[in-house]
Amino acid sequence: MAFSKKRKVSEEGRTFRDKWTENFFFIEQKGAALCLICMDTVACFKEYNLKRHYDTKHAAHNNFMGQHRQEEINKLKRKLTGQQMLFRNVNSDGEMNLRASYVVCHKLAQESKPFTDGEFFIKDCIQGVVDLICPDKSKEVGKISLSRWTVARRIDEMSDDIVNSLKEEGSKFNFFSIAVNESTDVTDTAQLVIFIRGVNSDFAITEELLSVQSMKDTTRGQDIYEEVNSALNRFGLKWENLSGSVTDGAPAMKGKNCGLVARIKKELANRQMNPDDVTVFHCIIHQENLCVKVLQFKDVMSTVVPCINFIKARGLNHRQFRKFLEDMDADQEDLLYFTEVRWLSRGKMLKRFFELKDEVSNFMDMKGKAVPELQDQKWLTNFAFLVDITAHLNELNTKLQEREPLIRKLYSHIKSFQNKL
Repeated sequence: MAFSKKRKVSEEGRTFRDKWTENFFFIEQKGAALCLICMDTVACFKEYNLKRHYDTKHAAHNNFMGQHRQEEINKLKRKLTGQQMLFRNVNSDGEMNLRASYVVCHKLAQESKPFTDGEFFIKDCIQGVVDLICPDKSKEVGKISLSRWTVARRIDEMSDDIVNSLKEEGSKFNFFSIAVNESTDVTDTAQLVIFIRGVNSDFAITEELLSVQSMKDTTRGQDIYEEVNSALNRFGLKWENLSGSVTDGAPAMKGKNCGLVARIKKELANRQMNPDDVTVFHCIIHQENLCVKVLQFKDVMSTVVPCINFIKARGLNHRQFRKFLEDMDADQEDLLYFTEVRWLSRGKMLKRFFELKDEVSNFMDMKGKAVPELQDQKWLTNFAFLVDITAHLNELNTKLQEREPLIRKLYSHIKSFQNKL
């Protein structure tokens, strides 16, 4: 015996009729019939069900006739709208407070500020500004959660979101390349920085910092390779999709047998891939920095650096020099240090010293440390040339660091600089 399939109400295609609003005080709300009087809902759009609800619970409203009935319906509609707007505003204010909390946490993380600044400094600043500009919103500032525990949690959540987004993008890469650089921080810990640039099937390019790996022990080619391999595995990136690598040309990176590049090619060979398919580059920015080092100008640097060290390395001399600049109404307030690891600092240091050369000369004479080179026109000419050329090199270096540039654009910057020379 065959049983007929039971028909579902959702398959009947019933629609709400406008006359039910006037007859039974019902309106359509989110796919159901909502009673304006008691706020109950009836799932099925059937006149019998609506009429039974009305006759059973709200028969007293039969006293409303004609114009009075329409006015009562409009009144109930306005009341419902007001209630909905109230809840909507509460939800909207809560969402804005949450967003504001994330914005502040993001800024704290960007500027490497203490987490306690959120609650005890930034929130007080916001409160003071809001009290002056829009006092009616003053209470909302107090609802923004910025305790140090909240800031730490928000930053962790944003970090996890970035990692997950990068994993999702990385899973779509058809090809990707990596740029690897190792440097030592102020605590003598080697930090390995790995950047990635990938392209998907839609030719959309993603360029991002993949990972910063702290290396507590040795920094040989094998150690660097293990850190790179760990980072790629963590983000689900496949060696088969690697198309290029960029390094600074150090032995640990490009060593013939034990360098990072040699290890990568060995890994590809073990996976039955052609190692020559991976294009190896020497970082163009690092090459530019190596060229800068050719401009030693030892006769200039051997004079400038000792002068700066004499002034800035001794607290008394430094204080007296700054007071001397203040009394002389100098355009600059102090000299700058030069450090090898910060490539742009040489040009900035030389430019600042050149701007204050007269003041430096007078101060050194006062201290009984006369610098005759500062009165020598030939030496000053060489000094001026070095200041000028390092300023142009700094400008070139900055252009080479633009985000997501193509190799042809980098090459055009180099050729343009060469032509200007």
